Amino acid sequence: MDNNTVKNPLNPKKIALFVLYGIIALLLFITVLSFNDLPSIFEQLKQVELKYVFVSMSMLLTYMALYPLSLCILTKSKGCDISMPLTYSIAMTEHFFNGITPLATGGQPFQAHSYSRAKVKLADSTGLLLTNLIIYMAVTTGYSLLGIFYFDTFTANVNPVWIPIIIVGYALNFAVLVVMISLGTSKKLRNGLVRFVYWLCKFKIFKWLEPKAEDAKIYFEQVQEAFHDLTKKKGHFLLALLTKICSFAFFYGSSFFILRAMGISADPSQFFMILCATSFALTAVGFIPTPGASGGVEGSASQVFKSVIIFIVGDAIISTVVPTANGVMLIWRLLSYYFVMAVSLIFVIGNEIYFRKSKNYAVNKKKSRE
Repeated sequence: MDNNTVKNPLNPKKIALFVLYGIIALLLFITVLSFNDLPSIFEQLKQVELKYVFVSMSMLLTYMALYPLSLCILTKSKGCDISMPLTYSIAMTEHFFNGITPLATGGQPFQAHSYSRAKVKLADSTGLLLTNLIIYMAVTTGYSLLGIFYFDTFTANVNPVWIPIIIVGYALNFAVLVVMISLGTSKKLRNGLVRFVYWLCKFKIFKWLEPKAEDAKIYFEQVQEAFHDLTKKKGHFLLALLTKICSFAFFYGSSFFILRAMGISADPSQFFMILCATSFALTAVGFIPTPGASGGVEGSASQVFKSVIIFIVGDAIISTVVPTANGVMLIWRLLSYYFVMAVSLIFVIGNEIYFRKSKNYAVNKKKSRE
């Protein structure tokens, strides 16, 4: 398959669609807040200790700085002919595309396209991204498993309607991890996918797939071969896994300082419990098909933070717990979602400028030779 035939995804129609997704996410965010007492929330926000907000922001920047390292390590291990700064920049774009697409599905396809523009074979880039995605899923699933040990604490004051949502969210999260690993390892699944492609070719509407069916077979084989090559290099794989574990420790742990910013006297000994609470809240609603799971995350996070606050301070301030929990959720969501997406967008724009300059340079060089 020719890597250069992949179309540039950043055409005007798709840019407009991404803007629409961003607006939907923002409107959902505002809608969730409107279900609560907004004046009470803003009254709570007036008392925020900014030093803790800046600490939380620093933790999220550290999370972002560490996040691309796993893909850089895997790419280096694979021996792809691409510079590490460019690989790092490509990895940083994932936050933006995941944030603006339903079910956070946009990151990997756009990264594969960027790799293609950097002359990395599509099968190699897909193997890299699949391995990196499995590492991501393993780490987030691992953190969410730890959260189950605090299940009674996190759900003590949760609205009962959220319990089935939490159970479904956890089940789907584990199912996705199993499917991802199977895509990289299972020959039966690979052969089944190939047979499915050939079966589709029997129908007139899918006849256009027939010339590409053999290419699809080769592609699936190459992806699994790339995945196998990466996972058998245990040193690189474990190092990539470790960087992702560290990265998400900063991401989930940032909510501890938001609680402190809102005047909740959380003790350092409760840091890990609060870290797990954040993971717990995100895992519960990751399946919601809105950009960045907007709506679901705000709802689950405010419910879980409410339980955490009551656990820390008791029932003494029960009348202000809900607006305080929503205030914590508001600041944390603004930083962990919108702020992270804004930083990632800088790298998206930077990549576009780089690739366009590289293309113009190549065209001018070719003309000068002629």
